[in-house]
Amino acid sequence: MFRRLRHLACIAFIALVQIAAPACADERDDFHGAVERALAQHRIAMQVLETRSQAETAAEVQELRAAWQAIGERFAADRPAAFADDPDYSGLFMQVDMSFVGLLLVIDLGNRDAAREALLSIGQTLASLSARSAPASR
Repeated sequence: MFRRLRHLACIAFIALVQIAAPACADERDDFHGAVERALAQHRIAMQVLETRSQAETAAEVQELRAAWQAIGERFAADRPAAFADDPDYSGLFMQVDMSFVGLLLVIDLGNRDAAREALLSIGQTLASLSARSAPASR
């Protein structure tokens, strides 16, 4: 009887692992995809900053901010496994959002150099998140 129960428990555990592993991978892939989309928008915002008007730059930065906020809405409270032990993860979303506030202010003031620096900083954060959430090489 004990052997049979242990055997059933092992089968249940294996089934649970097989179900949970793809879910973790899907979560990581979803997070990574969202960050990659934000990085693509970041590249557009950088290009517009260098070549277009303040209004166009502000509009592209607002698009980038919306992409960031979508990541926060989905993953701030329910962090991916890659960030499970990161004590700075929760505060990161507020910190980056505050960076967007500052960035939009310096764009409104017409300070392209300060806007570039702020946008580069946000891009570095996105690149770091992308690297940490990238699927493992196979």
